[in-house]
This record gives sequence, structure tokens and C-alpha cells, in this order.
Amino acid sequence: MKSIIIKFVFSLFAVGLFAAPVQAEPIAKVMVLDYQLNDLTDLPNAPEELERIAYLSSTYKQRLADNGVELVPVNEALQHAVENESPTYLFDNVPNAASMAEGSGADYLLIGVALKPTYLFVYPRILLVDIKTQKVVMARAAQLESSWSDQNTTKRTAEKLADMVSEELKTLTSSC
Repeated sequence: MKSIIIKFVFSLFAVGLFAAPVQAEPIAKVMVLDYQLNDLTDLPNAPEELERIAYLSSTYKQRLADNGVELVPVNEALQHAVENESPTYLFDNVPNAASMAEGSGADYLLIGVALKPTYLFVYPRILLVDIKTQKVVMARAAQLESSWSDQNTTKRTAEKLADMVSEELKTLTSSC
């Protein structure tokens, strides 16, 4: 009898080793817009700064995905607005942005604008918007003070903002 129990326990252990891991449910479905650069300097949109903002966006999105956020592709209406309006248009018009995101399958819309008022600072700002209620459920900002070439500072800032969003989404979805 003892050997049967040992064989049974060993079999369960062996099956557990080779069974496919169970996928956890995503924290939430979020449509994440790339950061738009709102450059107010005398020489706006320098190539180095645009590259930095693109890196900020890609690192931010990757960290959100790594944290269990399901990224929903940006729909045509929002892509059109990003391409044809000012960098702050969606940030300043949350109800309109949320209504453009309706029907996308996303629960939330994440809008980011990187404000660059001087050559010394960039302020990445984010709004997490509940698409159904068209209300901002979280607003955060950070400050980047280093040179364009310092990818570590940009990466840490992107990850910090993504972690804040992920934690807020966990809170929001656990209360539903």
C-alpha cells in the first residue's frame, strides 16, 4: 500500500512538471498611446528628444505588459487624432478621447504627454481613463533631468510610471 501511495504522489509530481503553466488573467485591457512630445523650447522636436520619447514609450509599454496588463492595439480614430491634432489634444479632451476608444475592447485608455518647457527638463505625464465612465481614474507625472543620451534615467522613469499604473489597475479591478 505504501508503494502505491508513493507511486501516486510521484506521478502527480511528474505530471505537474510537464503540464502547461496556467495563464493568469490580465490585470486589465488597456489601450496605451505613445507619449506625445509637447516641446515648448526654441528648437522643438530635436531628433534626439524624439528618439528619447520613443524609447520612453516602448519601455513603458513593455513594462506594462510584463506586469500583466493586456495591451489593446490603438484604433484608427485615436491614431488619426494623434497624427493630426496637437500633442496635448487627447490629454486635454479626455471625454472625446474616451469616446474614440469605445468599442475597442479596452477597459482603460492611457494617454501620455511629455512636456518639455526648457532644455533641462522633460515631464512625462499620464492619464489613466476609464473608457465607460470617460473619467480620469489616475493622473501622474515624473521629471526627467538628464541628457538625451542617458537611457538609464529614461528607462527607470518609464518603469516607475508603468509600475504605478499597474498597481492602480490592480486596485481598480479588485474592487469591481
